[in-house]
Amino acid sequence: MKLVDLIFAARPMLHLPVWSIYLVALSHHHKLSGGRFGWSDLGMLACLSLMASGAYYLNQLYDYRSDAINNKLGFLQRRLVSTGSLMTGYVVTSVVAVSVSLLYSLVTLAIFVQLFLLGYIYSAPPIRLKDRPMWGLLANAYCFGFLVPTSVMPEVTLHNNGQLGWDNPMYFFLSLASIYALTTLADRDGDRAVGKRTLAVVIGPVRVRFLALLLMAGAAYVAVRSQHDLLLVLATLSATFILIAIVVRSSRMDLFATKTPILLLTLLAGFFYPSYLAFVIVTVATCRIYYRKRWHVDYPKLT
Repeated sequence: MKLVDLIFAARPMLHLPVWSIYLVALSHHHKLSGGRFGWSDLGMLACLSLMASGAYYLNQLYDYRSDAINNKLGFLQRRLVSTGSLMTGYVVTSVVAVSVSLLYSLVTLAIFVQLFLLGYIYSAPPIRLKDRPMWGLLANAYCFGFLVPTSVMPEVTLHNNGQLGWDNPMYFFLSLASIYALTTLADRDGDRAVGKRTLAVVIGPVRVRFLALLLMAGAAYVAVRSQHDLLLVLATLSATFILIAIVVRSSRMDLFATKTPILLLTLLAGFFYPSYLAFVIVTVATCRIYYRKRWHVDYPKLT
């Protein structure tokens, strides 16, 4: 069970944005090039997932106190994994991801080196971007919203950004920034109790919701300029739920507004790649079984 616990400590459900963003961007690349999903794409998804796993392992090591206060799914707090196993997992997953990325291209290696460095300074002192409100937001949006879609076709994205149309990384950058802003709301009390300076602690819940709405509206604008109706629908629906959260002002609505954009993006990726949707269903079911048997809780859930 220790190995199983370590696998789930990588937080598989938090990998959904990574997988979905990559696949949505990939679908347009294939539309332009006539390509198909292949082993190289599967390898890239595996590398991105390994890099995300390392970041989540490290984050749990440095967020022990606040996670306990916020009553998060604490693998360390329940002694299901040790600090040594998390650190070993962080090193192994990060090294493997960066090493394999070199097999693709030097540009891809540069992308993964950035993911590695930002993942480290996001959680680890003394820089700890997580505790620097705007830097934390920018780091998340840049890693997940810019570098992940860039990894689909780095040789095109980096030099011909304006020619990419709807998979322009700015759409994902803005939408991920919006989602990140909302995620700070749920942890506000625990973060404030341990002296963290997250976005929700510094500017308060009301301003966070309005900032999230502004960022999602920016994503909708990019979708309009790129003439992609599906992403416009996603951004518009997401902005609507954020607007409702502004009016209702409840933790359940905040959580719903946070998770819904990810769900919609996952469904869009599943529309382009039906086998991915089947994979997500299996992943969700597996997580539900694990957390029910091991933790006696229902996870994941939408609210």
